[in-house]
Amino acid sequence: MKPLTFWNKLGYGAGAFTENNVQNAVNMMLPLIMFNYMGVSPILLGYAFAIARLWDTVTDPLMGYLSDRTRSRFGRRKPYILIGAVLSAFSFWLIWMFPEGKSEMWYFWYLTATCLLYYTSTTLFCVPYISMGYELSSDYNERTRLMSYRSLFVNCGAFILPWMYWFTERSWFDNPLQGMRYLSVISGATFILFALGPLLLTPNDPGRREETPCAGTGEEQKSKVGIVDIFTAFKVKPFLILVIVLGLSVFGLFLVMSFGLNLLIYYGCGGDKEFASQLSGIGGLISAGSCIAAIPLVNFVANKIGKSRALMAFLLLGALGNLSILVLITPEMPYLSIIQPIFGAVGISAMWILISAMVSDSCDYDELYNHLRREGIFGAIISWTCKLGYVLCSICSGYFLVWSGFELDLGGGQLPGTFLNMRLMMSCIPAAGLILAAGMLFFYPLSRERMARIKNELEKRKTEMQKNEAV
Repeated sequence: MKPLTFWNKLGYGAGAFTENNVQNAVNMMLPLIMFNYMGVSPILLGYAFAIARLWDTVTDPLMGYLSDRTRSRFGRRKPYILIGAVLSAFSFWLIWMFPEGKSEMWYFWYLTATCLLYYTSTTLFCVPYISMGYELSSDYNERTRLMSYRSLFVNCGAFILPWMYWFTERSWFDNPLQGMRYLSVISGATFILFALGPLLLTPNDPGRREETPCAGTGEEQKSKVGIVDIFTAFKVKPFLILVIVLGLSVFGLFLVMSFGLNLLIYYGCGGDKEFASQLSGIGGLISAGSCIAAIPLVNFVANKIGKSRALMAFLLLGALGNLSILVLITPEMPYLSIIQPIFGAVGISAMWILISAMVSDSCDYDELYNHLRREGIFGAIISWTCKLGYVLCSICSGYFLVWSGFELDLGGGQLPGTFLNMRLMMSCIPAAGLILAAGMLFFYPLSRERMARIKNELEKRKTEMQKNEAV
């Protein structure tokens, strides 16, 4: 495959701004608007998310299978990326257009219906976009560099997300719901704008590998990929390990985003939403900036000791960051809360960069041993795993609020022990998830040396196939 240009990598990375925001904006804002303003039970909100994610178990794999088999003048992925970005923008706006004054169950069913539409739309974008990244390069180190561009734009999106809550609380609006409706229009426009990067600046169909045809790729191989290959993907050991690691990592790194703002509002800031929204925004800027600053460090360490060992180390650092919540979110010094995201930032950068690059390696392993190229199916499973992790964060945060004894009407004057329960749940449980994820990497089999052998074997297969065709 031809080496990627700067513009190829920049264009692909830009799509991650849309990917990150469509995955996280609803998860973060829906509980804040529906629970804090509309008074809807966080458990009901969790169930609405869960239903949408169950639907993803069907749509994500089918989208991966469909994009693997699609043929068009623009390639396999790009038509879906365009349609998905537009539909995601529309359905994100639709979620917030409910009338006020309805019952909790009415809101539950409305949100369930609109979230089903929204997450189907995000599947159309995210699965082909993620799959595209796995096939853009065949070089072990270039894959890491490509995913660094993706991580850069993920964290550019992360600059904005923490300020969404602040924006909805402005005095310009009659209430937070009105602010969210304006924000949904702005957000939808950015979804489409950044989706233009992978549409306009990347090769149309790199997965066909027309420059170096080989067994298991191209038109001949794509005709062999069937529905059953969605399920057999879980038999690919390196990929299965990465799916488990990703699920645990998302839970460990993003539970804080779903649960932490309530702790900051009512414990760290004594119920002062204005002050909490400012601290949340500042903390988000520091977190995103730290993630971007960590990108060269992640690349350096991965090049020195290998991807799996580097990821293991950074996930353990993220676990330490979660445990720091016990001392850094405190009403005595609320500004300390802006320091805590720094610890998790390296873990987040490593997760986005290294897991994605390692999935690309798993695609080569799959080709060598199973004679299949199924980036779309792998991308679908990775996308669904991320979504499952996000929804588990949303569901768990709702239950944690209830189990901790939190009462919304009490504001910052909660009963004794409530805030301690919240702090323990928020710090120790996600830290345990990250430690388990790091432990799973002991079983990951694809080292740099192993990948070099796999690449040599694939090259030998190509050469033999070319000789046979010449004869």
